[in-house]
Amino acid sequence: MSSTTSSVRSANRTRSLCHHLHQPLLISGSSPSSSGSPPVGGSMDEGSSASTSSSATARALDMFNRRGSVLAVVIAGNTAADVLPPSAGVPSTSAVSSTSGVISADQPSSTNSDNDMELFNEWKPPYPRLTAYQDCLSVAAGWGLGAHPNGLDDKPTGASQAQSPSEDDSGDGKCNELLASCPAFRNELGWEPTRRLALSRHTFDMAHTDAHECETWMREHSASEAGILEDVSNVYLGGRLCAARQPKTVIEPQDIGSYYYRHCFISKNHIEYLGMDDILGPISVSMVREIVDRKESYSIYRMIIRISDQKTIRVAIPEEALSTPEGTDRATRPLMRELLEIVCPKISFGTLRPSIQSPRVEELIMKIDEQPIYTRYKVGIMLCKNGQSTEEQMYNNEESTPSFDEFLDFLGQKVTLKGFEQYKGGLDTRGDTTGTHSIYSEYQAHEIMFHVSTLLPFTPSNRQQLSRKRHIGNDMVTIVFQEPGALPFSPITVRSHFQHVFIIVRVHNECSENVTYSVAVSRSKDVPPFGPPVPKGACFSKCAEFHDWLLTKIINAENAVHRSKKFATMAARTRREALRDLVENYVGPHQNEGASKIASRFLGGSVKRKERHNPKPTNHVLRGALTWLVDVHDYSTNQRVSCVLGVAQDWIVLLERPSGTVLFSTPTHSIIGWANSDTGLKLYYDHGDQLLLRCYSETCTDSELNELIRRLENVTKGDEAKEVVLRRLKTTDNWGFHVQDEGVVTDVDMYQLAWKAGIRQGSRIVEMDSMPISTLSFDKICDQLAVSECVRLLMISPSSDGSPRRGCEDPNCPAVKGIEQMLTPDAFAKQPITYHEMFRQKKLEYPTNSASSSPASSFDERTFSFNANKKSTEQRANNISNNRPNVLSSASVHDNMCTLLNPPKCLNRAQSDEQLRSPLMDELNRKAPLSARESTNERESSELVRIQTHLERTVQEKRALEMLAQQLRKQLIQERQAHDNTKREMERLKKLHEKK
Repeated sequence: MSSTTSSVRSANRTRSLCHHLHQPLLISGSSPSSSGSPPVGGSMDEGSSASTSSSATARALDMFNRRGSVLAVVIAGNTAADVLPPSAGVPSTSAVSSTSGVISADQPSSTNSDNDMELFNEWKPPYPRLTAYQDCLSVAAGWGLGAHPNGLDDKPTGASQAQSPSEDDSGDGKCNELLASCPAFRNELGWEPTRRLALSRHTFDMAHTDAHECETWMREHSASEAGILEDVSNVYLGGRLCAARQPKTVIEPQDIGSYYYRHCFISKNHIEYLGMDDILGPISVSMVREIVDRKESYSIYRMIIRISDQKTIRVAIPEEALSTPEGTDRATRPLMRELLEIVCPKISFGTLRPSIQSPRVEELIMKIDEQPIYTRYKVGIMLCKNGQSTEEQMYNNEESTPSFDEFLDFLGQKVTLKGFEQYKGGLDTRGDTTGTHSIYSEYQAHEIMFHVSTLLPFTPSNRQQLSRKRHIGNDMVTIVFQEPGALPFSPITVRSHFQHVFIIVRVHNECSENVTYSVAVSRSKDVPPFGPPVPKGACFSKCAEFHDWLLTKIINAENAVHRSKKFATMAARTRREALRDLVENYVGPHQNEGASKIASRFLGGSVKRKERHNPKPTNHVLRGALTWLVDVHDYSTNQRVSCVLGVAQDWIVLLERPSGTVLFSTPTHSIIGWANSDTGLKLYYDHGDQLLLRCYSETCTDSELNELIRRLENVTKGDEAKEVVLRRLKTTDNWGFHVQDEGVVTDVDMYQLAWKAGIRQGSRIVEMDSMPISTLSFDKICDQLAVSECVRLLMISPSSDGSPRRGCEDPNCPAVKGIEQMLTPDAFAKQPITYHEMFRQKKLEYPTNSASSSPASSFDERTFSFNANKKSTEQRANNISNNRPNVLSSASVHDNMCTLLNPPKCLNRAQSDEQLRSPLMDELNRKAPLSARESTNERESSELVRIQTHLERTVQEKRALEMLAQQLRKQLIQERQAHDNTKREMERLKKLHEKK
């Protein structure tokens, strides 16, 4: 037998996706977009020379202000299109050559176009490893991802778009008994697949789909709820279970990072700079210095950059990266200039001035930042009776029905409008002109007012029912309640520019105990997909689960409408005008203004400016997200997708280019390891799911990849995987180890084949013969090991205490077998002792000073020769079993209970030393020798089962007693409070009596 152990990460096997970026020749002090070369492919005409001249003058004055040289007028001369990306609303005047990297012929090409690559390279951050982004939207804004608002067009939107003669989209062709296919709309009927980037059991057998068919796909719930990457509010945001065990009915976050200014700037001494750029428009920059560690004198600078129509960039930069040494006083303007050069050099610092010191400035900035946050929603509900399907028929249903009333009572609370003090949703609460009652609901700090068609005023003489339509027709989300026999609904029957999403609910077995509801969703093609997804063939019962699902779907629907082109453009216009008002009315005087200073600069010559330095790398771990440009293999479509990878201290996310959509998100505690192979960097998380990515490199070196691996080592508990090759002479020989269904090694034969190769108890197998363990069932793993004479394993070593590295803290997680059961972190915390804790207790009870007392914690610790004498090995094992002291009385009761609840299987081979030293095995060894463990009699087995059953019952009784004790404590606290209140009331009455 022979075994070889090699590291997967080797110099000759590392591969990076090399991008040779062809940058124009830079003039000292100018940006890449400020080169004076004429457009490629032709000369400027007279019409464009005027705009070029004005733009050149503005840029020359800006450069003169920064450098103090008349030469700035000579070297300026680019158009606005050379500075701003084409999607920002400035038309391109030249056919600029593509700056995208060249991918070698043997590599899969990205699906992005050259224009998207040009836009991307224009806004690429210069120092992505020094800029720690606070949230996903900041990552997208910093890398130039996402749609840029470029004005509204005259085309109809919403339901009216389906009737437009200019609409050439025929719909997706999906329909059922609830919903018909409609032009310009996308239907969700329940069999939409979920887009998963990682290789797992979900994607291994999935039929590959073309990229253009992914329009109606749903994202994973973990990616949909991704938002904050650096938590600054100190709020616990989730448990340490795998993604399959997390709640899937989640409200997709809006721009939660909008509270960044409130949490990190308001209560501290911060600086505001305002300015009006000729190209970018109004700009606002906030900066504050924060001391992270006083002992190490470690500080960071937090910044918020607001650029007109662009999204807000929220970042943190380490102080040690700046040119001036730490601890020294820095002037405000040079400091702000240097920070902007690191984060966003596209901003011309010469246009910025400090704001005036006024509380009104903070108030306006906070209002601008928190504009995208919505917590109040108004939703329309229409009744569709038997044989009905059109908008006019539903509006003319004067009276409600018992099934409709049952649904309304289930959906929310019926309230009287007169005197109602909560969210009104545009209804009259004084004169009853919009009806006397309505349906109102509160869900997770969100308020929803429903505009019910049968509760709004009915006008017999008006067939269009304008008094009803003026409310429901202006709602973005509309619920269509169908009774049995109703015809399939189509949005083409509705005339409205605001109704973008229709949720169709059909009742079955109405007004009975077996009432159920089926659901379908139709959304405008401009509205992005939203969750929670409609389950396949789902028929909801009237329960709390369906209530939460439906309200979550409503809230996510309206939030998705706000992200559509029409409403995003309207919000951007409001934001631009608010920033313009802030810049025009609250900017302070420029420090360089004044005739004397300008004259002195002309007469005294040009002012020499400091050369721009390269920021220094930091040795501290930034909490925000550092970013890399990567190619990710999408196993759902079997294609490579260009993404921006963000690695924060708590989260890892992938944003698609150029849309900026979050395709993948996982907490860093779920990372169990990684491996650098010929195909790219494999990242293993949760139960061994594999994410395959490759880093782009501008220098054709492994520097980007090495920085990524160092970042993973700092923020995760994972380790680099190592390759182990095991060979045996015959298939009947034992490999010498036991493995669980998720690849965790539970037992290892001492001094045998696996032991000598470096496999230890607690090691984790992530690949077997190039097949990921996450795609194999336990039977397939056993069959593969049984028939192979040579097996190649990719192993992740145990953690320092000998326990296996786990992405999910539950060692018996049902998601390993494909059963996705939701268990909240609070419920999981009440479960019995975990596998990790068992390893930790054994580590404390059994010392590991000698070389033969416990398995090594790493593969490189001890590697035994394959020429070892088999007799000496067996003799050593027998000596261990005969000379072991009796530790049963000294073992903890808790550890004995856990050992009995999970009894080890009798093995027909030598067991690992940790198993041999357990208290339970000491008891069994006194009854039978090591060679006779396989023949344990039935009486001992039945006794063990009886003890296990008794212990399980005891544990259940203990939990019940703990819950009862907790309830009694609450009752005692309430009684004490009532007693204190009574005592205070008696004292108050006594004082009143004494005064009388």
